[in-house]
Amino acid sequence: MNHAAAYARLPQSLIESFNGYVERDELVALLTVVSTDGSTYSKAGGQILIGADGRCHGLLSGGCLEQDLTERAKAVMRSGTTDTVEYDLRSDDDVFGLGVGCEGLLRIHIQPLGPATAYAPLSTWLDESERNGMVKAELVLADGSSTMYLNLLRPHEVLVLGAGQDAVPLVSFCRELGWRVTVSDHRPAHAAAFREKHDCTVLCAAVDSLEEQVELDRFDAVIVMSHHLASDREYLRQLAGTSIGFVGLLGPPHRSVRLLSEIGAGAEWLADRLRSPVGRRIGGRGPAAIALEIVAELQAHFSASNPD
Repeated sequence: MNHAAAYARLPQSLIESFNGYVERDELVALLTVVSTDGSTYSKAGGQILIGADGRCHGLLSGGCLEQDLTERAKAVMRSGTTDTVEYDLRSDDDVFGLGVGCEGLLRIHIQPLGPATAYAPLSTWLDESERNGMVKAELVLADGSSTMYLNLLRPHEVLVLGAGQDAVPLVSFCRELGWRVTVSDHRPAHAAAFREKHDCTVLCAAVDSLEEQVELDRFDAVIVMSHHLASDREYLRQLAGTSIGFVGLLGPPHRSVRLLSEIGAGAEWLADRLRSPVGRRIGGRGPAAIALEIVAELQAHFSASNPD
Protein backbone atom coordinates (compact mmCIF):
# COMPACT_ATOMS: atom_id res chain seq x y z
CA MET A 1 0.00 0.00 0.00
CA ASN A 2 1.30 3.43 -0.93
CA HIS A 3 0.26 6.64 0.80
CA ALA A 4 -0.50 9.66 -1.39
CA ALA A 5 2.45 12.07 -1.57
CA ALA A 6 2.26 14.86 1.02
CA TYR A 7 4.08 18.18 0.84
CA ALA A 8 6.29 19.45 3.65
CA ARG A 9 8.35 22.62 3.90
CA LEU A 10 11.73 22.00 5.53
CA PRO A 11 12.32 24.46 8.39
CA GLN A 12 15.73 26.11 8.40
CA SER A 13 16.00 25.35 12.13
CA LEU A 14 15.69 21.60 11.45
CA ILE A 15 18.43 21.78 8.82
CA GLU A 16 20.74 23.67 11.17
CA SER A 17 20.10 21.20 14.01
CA PHE A 18 20.77 18.28 11.66
CA ASN A 19 24.03 19.84 10.44
CA GLY A 20 25.12 20.14 14.07
CA TYR A 21 24.72 16.39 14.62
CA VAL A 22 26.59 15.67 11.40
CA GLU A 23 29.48 17.92 12.39
CA ARG A 24 29.73 16.18 15.79
CA ASP A 25 29.34 12.65 14.32
CA GLU A 26 26.40 12.01 16.66
CA LEU A 27 23.38 9.80 16.16
CA VAL A 28 20.01 11.42 15.53
CA ALA A 29 16.55 10.17 14.61
CA LEU A 30 14.21 11.66 12.00
CA LEU A 31 10.52 11.43 12.88
CA THR A 32 7.92 11.93 10.15
CA VAL A 33 4.14 12.00 10.43
CA VAL A 34 2.94 9.39 7.93
CA SER A 35 -0.81 9.93 8.25
CA THR A 36 -3.43 11.40 10.57
CA ASP A 37 -7.12 11.09 11.26
CA GLY A 38 -9.26 13.58 13.13
CA SER A 39 -7.91 16.59 15.03
CA THR A 40 -4.11 16.50 15.36
CA TYR A 41 -1.39 19.05 16.10
CA SER A 42 0.65 17.95 13.05
CA LYS A 43 -0.41 16.71 9.64
CA ALA A 44 1.15 14.22 7.22
CA GLY A 45 4.66 15.30 6.33
CA GLY A 46 5.43 17.00 9.65
CA GLN A 47 9.00 16.26 10.77
CA ILE A 48 11.21 16.68 13.82
CA LEU A 49 14.64 15.48 14.95
CA ILE A 50 15.47 13.80 18.24
CA GLY A 51 19.12 13.32 19.17
CA ALA A 52 20.79 10.56 21.15
CA ASP A 53 21.27 13.30 23.75
CA GLY A 54 17.47 13.38 24.18
CA ARG A 55 17.07 16.84 22.69
CA CYS A 56 13.93 17.32 20.63
CA HIS A 57 14.08 19.75 17.71
CA GLY A 58 10.49 20.64 16.85
CA LEU A 59 7.06 19.38 17.90
CA LEU A 60 4.69 16.81 16.43
CA SER A 61 2.16 17.20 19.22
CA GLY A 62 1.59 20.02 21.66
CA GLY A 63 4.37 18.48 23.74
CA CYS A 64 2.24 15.64 25.12
CA LEU A 65 3.77 12.84 23.01
CA GLU A 66 7.35 14.02 22.74
CA GLN A 67 8.56 12.28 25.91
CA ASP A 68 7.37 8.90 24.65
CA LEU A 69 8.70 9.66 21.16
CA THR A 70 12.09 10.49 22.66
CA GLU A 71 12.32 7.05 24.29
CA ARG A 72 11.24 5.35 21.07
CA ALA A 73 13.77 7.39 19.08
CA LYS A 74 16.56 6.36 21.46
CA ALA A 75 15.59 2.69 21.00
CA VAL A 76 15.67 3.11 17.21
CA MET A 77 19.13 4.67 17.38
CA ARG A 78 20.39 1.82 19.56
CA SER A 79 18.99 -0.88 17.27
CA GLY A 80 19.70 0.87 13.97
CA THR A 81 16.28 -0.17 12.63
CA THR A 82 13.25 1.93 11.77
CA ASP A 83 9.98 1.90 13.69
CA THR A 84 6.45 3.10 13.04
CA VAL A 85 4.26 4.05 15.99
CA GLU A 86 0.57 4.87 16.15
CA TYR A 87 -1.07 7.12 18.72
CA ASP A 88 -4.85 6.83 18.76
CA LEU A 89 -6.23 9.65 20.90
CA ARG A 90 -9.79 9.52 19.57
CA SER A 91 -11.39 7.57 22.41
CA ASP A 92 -9.21 8.19 25.44
CA ASP A 93 -9.12 11.46 27.36
CA ASP A 94 -6.24 10.29 29.54
CA VAL A 95 -3.46 9.09 27.25
CA PHE A 96 -0.23 8.50 29.22
CA GLY A 97 -1.97 10.14 32.19
CA LEU A 98 -1.91 13.53 30.46
CA GLY A 99 -5.55 13.96 29.45
CA VAL A 100 -4.51 14.98 25.94
CA GLY A 101 -8.03 15.24 24.52
CA CYS A 102 -6.83 15.87 20.93
CA GLU A 103 -9.29 13.30 19.56
CA GLY A 104 -7.10 12.35 16.61
CA LEU A 105 -4.81 9.61 15.36
CA LEU A 106 -1.17 9.98 14.30
CA ARG A 107 1.14 7.45 12.64
CA ILE A 108 4.77 8.42 13.00
CA HIS A 109 7.77 6.90 11.22
CA ILE A 110 11.08 6.91 13.15
CA GLN A 111 14.36 6.30 11.35
CA PRO A 112 17.94 6.40 12.65
CA LEU A 113 20.59 8.57 11.00
CA GLY A 114 24.28 8.41 11.70
CA PRO A 115 27.88 8.42 10.46
CA ALA A 116 27.77 4.76 9.37
CA THR A 117 25.27 5.61 6.62
CA ALA A 118 26.55 9.15 5.95
CA TYR A 119 23.28 10.35 7.54
CA ALA A 120 21.27 9.10 4.57
CA PRO A 121 18.60 9.48 3.50
CA LEU A 122 18.12 12.96 5.01
CA SER A 123 21.55 14.13 3.87
CA THR A 124 20.79 13.24 0.25
CA TRP A 125 17.29 14.72 0.47
CA LEU A 126 18.69 18.03 1.68
CA ASP A 127 21.29 18.12 -1.09
CA GLU A 128 18.69 17.54 -3.79
CA SER A 129 16.19 20.00 -2.33
CA GLU A 130 18.91 22.67 -2.37
CA ARG A 131 19.66 21.97 -6.02
CA ASN A 132 16.12 21.63 -7.30
CA GLY A 133 13.92 23.32 -4.70
CA MET A 134 12.13 20.05 -3.95
CA VAL A 135 12.89 16.35 -3.57
CA LYS A 136 10.52 13.38 -3.64
CA ALA A 137 11.45 11.39 -0.53
CA GLU A 138 10.46 7.76 -0.03
CA LEU A 139 9.87 6.24 3.40
CA VAL A 140 9.27 2.49 3.69
CA LEU A 141 7.31 1.86 6.88
CA ALA A 142 8.73 -0.44 9.54
CA ASP A 143 6.67 -3.51 8.63
CA GLY A 144 7.41 -3.10 4.93
CA SER A 145 3.71 -3.16 4.09
CA SER A 146 3.47 0.38 2.77
CA THR A 147 5.48 3.29 1.46
CA MET A 148 5.05 7.01 2.02
CA TYR A 149 6.14 9.53 -0.59
CA LEU A 150 6.92 13.01 0.66
CA ASN A 151 7.59 16.09 -1.44
CA LEU A 152 10.16 17.98 0.63
CA LEU A 153 10.51 21.67 -0.24
CA ARG A 154 13.48 23.72 0.82
CA PRO A 155 12.84 26.50 3.37
CA HIS A 156 11.20 29.72 2.30
CA GLU A 157 13.93 32.31 1.69
CA VAL A 158 13.52 35.93 2.73
CA LEU A 159 15.86 38.78 1.81
CA VAL A 160 15.91 41.79 4.12
CA LEU A 161 17.46 44.93 2.62
CA GLY A 162 18.53 47.03 5.56
CA ALA A 163 20.27 46.04 8.79
CA GLY A 164 18.89 48.68 11.11
CA GLN A 165 17.57 48.01 14.60
CA ASP A 166 14.03 47.52 13.30
CA ALA A 167 15.26 44.53 11.27
CA VAL A 168 16.14 42.67 14.49
CA PRO A 169 12.62 41.53 15.48
CA LEU A 170 11.72 40.88 11.83
CA VAL A 171 14.64 38.48 11.39
CA SER A 172 13.87 36.81 14.72
CA PHE A 173 10.23 36.20 13.75
CA CYS A 174 11.22 34.88 10.33
CA ARG A 175 13.66 32.41 11.82
CA GLU A 176 11.12 31.26 14.42
CA LEU A 177 8.81 30.43 11.51
CA GLY A 178 11.52 28.28 9.94
CA TRP A 179 12.42 30.59 7.08
CA ARG A 180 15.94 31.14 5.78
CA VAL A 181 16.95 34.79 6.10
CA THR A 182 19.61 36.85 4.35
CA VAL A 183 20.24 40.47 5.42
CA SER A 184 22.09 42.91 3.19
CA ASP A 185 23.17 46.48 3.91
CA HIS A 186 25.48 48.81 2.03
CA ARG A 187 26.74 50.35 5.29
CA PRO A 188 29.70 48.34 6.68
CA ALA A 189 29.04 49.34 10.29
CA HIS A 190 25.40 48.23 10.12
CA ALA A 191 26.28 44.91 8.48
CA ALA A 192 29.11 44.20 10.93
CA ALA A 193 26.96 44.93 13.99
CA PHE A 194 24.13 42.75 12.71
CA ARG A 195 26.49 39.89 11.86
CA GLU A 196 27.92 39.85 15.38
CA LYS A 197 24.56 39.51 17.07
CA HIS A 198 22.35 37.48 14.73
CA ASP A 199 22.54 33.94 13.41
CA CYS A 200 21.75 34.44 9.74
CA THR A 201 23.56 35.31 6.51
CA VAL A 202 24.60 38.98 6.56
CA LEU A 203 26.12 40.71 3.53
CA CYS A 204 27.67 44.09 3.01
CA ALA A 205 26.82 44.82 -0.61
CA ALA A 206 26.76 48.08 -2.51
CA VAL A 207 23.19 49.01 -3.39
CA ASP A 208 23.81 49.32 -7.13
CA SER A 209 25.55 45.91 -7.33
CA LEU A 210 23.11 43.83 -5.28
CA GLU A 211 21.95 41.76 -8.25
CA GLU A 212 25.59 40.94 -9.05
CA GLN A 213 26.34 39.67 -5.54
CA VAL A 214 23.07 37.90 -4.71
CA GLU A 215 21.02 35.39 -6.71
CA LEU A 216 17.84 37.41 -6.34
CA ASP A 217 15.50 34.97 -8.09
CA ARG A 218 16.26 32.38 -5.41
CA PHE A 219 14.28 34.35 -2.83
CA ASP A 220 10.56 33.94 -2.20
CA ALA A 221 10.18 37.38 -0.64
CA VAL A 222 12.13 40.56 -0.04
CA ILE A 223 11.57 43.36 2.47
CA VAL A 224 13.05 46.74 1.52
CA MET A 225 13.77 48.69 4.71
CA SER A 226 16.98 50.67 4.36
CA HIS A 227 15.13 53.90 5.28
CA HIS A 228 17.27 55.65 2.65
CA LEU A 229 15.32 57.03 -0.30
CA ALA A 230 18.01 56.67 -2.96
CA SER A 231 18.90 53.15 -1.78
CA ASP A 232 15.29 51.98 -1.76
CA ARG A 233 14.81 53.41 -5.25
CA GLU A 234 17.78 51.45 -6.58
CA TYR A 235 16.67 48.28 -4.76
CA LEU A 236 13.23 48.52 -6.37
CA ARG A 237 14.75 49.10 -9.79
CA GLN A 238 16.76 45.87 -9.51
CA LEU A 239 13.91 43.88 -7.95
CA ALA A 240 11.56 44.86 -10.77
CA GLY A 241 13.44 42.54 -13.11
CA THR A 242 13.23 39.49 -10.85
CA SER A 243 10.63 36.75 -10.38
CA ILE A 244 10.29 37.34 -6.61
CA GLY A 245 6.60 37.05 -5.84
CA PHE A 246 6.50 39.29 -2.75
CA VAL A 247 8.27 42.65 -2.59
CA GLY A 248 7.54 44.50 0.65
CA LEU A 249 8.39 48.18 1.12
CA LEU A 250 8.38 50.01 4.43
CA GLY A 251 7.16 53.59 4.63
CA PRO A 252 4.00 55.66 4.02
CA PRO A 253 2.02 55.43 0.77
CA HIS A 254 3.24 58.76 -0.60
CA ARG A 255 6.84 57.56 -0.32
CA SER A 256 6.00 54.47 -2.35
CA VAL A 257 4.25 56.59 -5.01
CA ARG A 258 7.32 58.80 -5.31
CA LEU A 259 9.73 55.86 -5.60
CA LEU A 260 7.63 54.11 -8.22
CA SER A 261 7.41 57.30 -10.27
CA GLU A 262 11.20 57.47 -10.29
CA ILE A 263 11.99 53.95 -11.55
CA GLY A 264 10.23 54.20 -14.89
CA ALA A 265 9.05 50.97 -16.52
CA GLY A 266 10.06 49.01 -13.43
CA ALA A 267 6.98 50.34 -11.65
CA GLU A 268 4.72 48.42 -14.02
CA TRP A 269 6.74 45.23 -13.60
CA LEU A 270 6.37 45.51 -9.82
CA ALA A 271 2.68 46.40 -9.83
CA ASP A 272 1.25 42.99 -8.89
CA ARG A 273 4.05 42.08 -6.48
CA LEU A 274 4.68 45.21 -4.45
CA ARG A 275 3.21 45.41 -0.94
CA SER A 276 3.44 48.96 0.33
CA PRO A 277 3.14 49.80 3.09
CA VAL A 278 4.02 46.18 3.82
CA GLY A 279 2.28 44.39 6.69
CA ARG A 280 -1.20 43.39 7.84
CA ARG A 281 -2.64 46.08 10.05
CA ILE A 282 -3.25 44.38 13.41
CA GLY A 283 -2.34 47.28 15.70
CA GLY A 284 0.54 48.19 17.95
CA ARG A 285 3.57 50.44 17.78
CA GLY A 286 7.30 50.02 17.65
CA PRO A 287 9.70 47.69 15.77
CA ALA A 288 8.31 44.43 17.18
CA ALA A 289 4.70 45.28 16.34
CA ILE A 290 5.67 46.37 12.81
CA ALA A 291 7.73 43.20 12.34
CA LEU A 292 4.75 41.11 13.49
CA GLU A 293 2.54 42.81 10.90
CA ILE A 294 5.11 42.09 8.17
CA VAL A 295 5.47 38.39 9.02
CA ALA A 296 1.68 38.08 9.27
CA GLU A 297 1.36 39.21 5.66
CA LEU A 298 4.29 37.03 4.63
CA GLN A 299 2.79 33.98 6.33
CA ALA A 300 -0.52 34.55 4.57
CA HIS A 301 1.28 34.89 1.23
CA PHE A 302 3.33 31.73 1.73
CA SER A 303 0.29 29.74 2.91
CA ALA A 304 -1.73 30.80 -0.13
CA SER A 305 1.08 29.69 -2.46
CA ASN A 306 1.71 26.29 -0.85
CA PRO A 307 1.35 23.44 -3.38
CA ASP A 308 -0.74 21.38 -0.93
